[in-house]
Amino acid sequence: MLLDNDEFIKALPNLFTATKEKGSVALTLKRFDFEGVKQERQKKRAQTVSDDDAMRLLAKGLSLEDKEYATLVRAGTDKKKLSTLVVPADLDKFLAAYHGVLLANAENMKRRDRLRKKKASAKRQAALKARQKSKKASDSAKGSAMDVEKS
Repeated sequence: MLLDNDEFIKALPNLFTATKEKGSVALTLKRFDFEGVKQERQKKRAQTVSDDDAMRLLAKGLSLEDKEYATLVRAGTDKKKLSTLVVPADLDKFLAAYHGVLLANAENMKRRDRLRKKKASAKRQAALKARQKSKKASDSAKGSAMDVEKS
């Protein structure tokens, strides 16, 4: 769903809170150059007419002769997808607000459970110690056998 920049910033925390217990939020930023949009829209036919109108309005405010491109920002979960188109003039303001939202919701992000790696590492360490012990035992047995032969 294509939203206005301010609406996108307001809706983004809802995605983070919805996935606090389970799930993830995918965030992407990419350059948007307005070329080929019409062909893509005809192929997909998934967008509504209001999205096309919003794209045209944003395209009118953008000067492509300066080679400045808009930025397409997307955020999505399994159930809900949001997007916005940021023109270069508003990019700094938008990124500051976006950064604030990410910092505010950083507490909702959890570290990955590294329990499997810890268990595998512990098993490797135990196996290494066992090999070293058996090697020492076999070396000491060889050494005692040599002492017996010398005597």
